[in-house]
Amino acid sequence: MPNPKNPFPIPAGVSSQMIEPFSRLPGKRCDMAEILEFGKKAENFKWERDNALRHLKIEALRKIFQCSRCMVKCSKCGAQVDSQEYVRFAAPYNFCKTCRKEYEEFRARTGGNQADSDCYWRNSAWMKMWETWVQHQEALDQYRQSKEFLQLMEDVEQMLKK
Repeated sequence: MPNPKNPFPIPAGVSSQMIEPFSRLPGKRCDMAEILEFGKKAENFKWERDNALRHLKIEALRKIFQCSRCMVKCSKCGAQVDSQEYVRFAAPYNFCKTCRKEYEEFRARTGGNQADSDCYWRNSAWMKMWETWVQHQEALDQYRQSKEFLQLMEDVEQMLKK
């Protein structure tokens, strides 16, 4: 016999917990508290997503400037550099004394101004290592000059003004 309050009886073997998710189908009414809660969750999600994006942008800039262009550390090995040494040596990178001497030898050998090194360990693999390091630095410079990176800098600058 059909129930007048519920014209669609629950079939035998089906629990009311299985039916609960379907109780909010279109045409069903939900209360205002549920709508407000959904709005709050959506706003929280958007804020968290935006905050994560802000964090990624700032971290990208920090890595490029703080890690790869630090004026108090050697660009090659990371050792601390005396600021007066940097002024005396004109090179595109900031080097400690040891790396500066290696770089000078690398450049001289690359330019054909010097034969093989007096140091036997500065072999062809050493030359390749310096060559790839310089290429990496050039790639970083190209990235810093890309329109997307410059846009990132503008975005972060605008973000920090708010």
